[in-house]
Amino acid sequence: MSSLQHLQKEIAMSHQKRLVISIALIASLLVWPFAVSAQSSSKGNWDFVRNLAADSKVSVKLKTGKKVDGHFKSASDSLLTLTTGSGPVDLKRDEIASVYEVRRKSATKSAMLGMGIGAGAGAALGAAGSANDDNGFDQIDHAIIAGLVVVGAVAGSVTGYFVGRRAKRTLIYENK
Repeated sequence: MSSLQHLQKEIAMSHQKRLVISIALIASLLVWPFAVSAQSSSKGNWDFVRNLAADSKVSVKLKTGKKVDGHFKSASDSLLTLTTGSGPVDLKRDEIASVYEVRRKSATKSAMLGMGIGAGAGAALGAAGSANDDNGFDQIDHAIIAGLVVVGAVAGSVTGYFVGRRAKRTLIYENK
């Protein structure tokens, strides 16, 4: 095997390693939010409910199965008061099964994260597609990679926007 063939083989293996590392990085970025949200603190502590900010949006599930949505007004040791569309509602702590705080997440952060992941995926796909290509069309290859980066960034940002604009429900109290 000539030294030129050996060099070409090393370059091809180097591109494959970069592709594997890029895919692993993208996969870890996609899995990270789910791993973080799986970690939680104790949910049986009523102090989390009492320490809610006034007018926070909450969703309360009662032991009867009924769900009450409203805005937090106050909480004592035995009572939770919400403001709903029909007026104030007092709920006894003993009747409550769970309390969720409902927050609208900013879609901007998710869109930006999606754009970065999409751009990285597009670049990795473009680089992998032209890694073993030695046909002398380097400028065309670079244009294709740039196009895939743009397409990946647009697709990622749109996906991130729609995923990120959903309301996030955080369990803050559960009565077992």
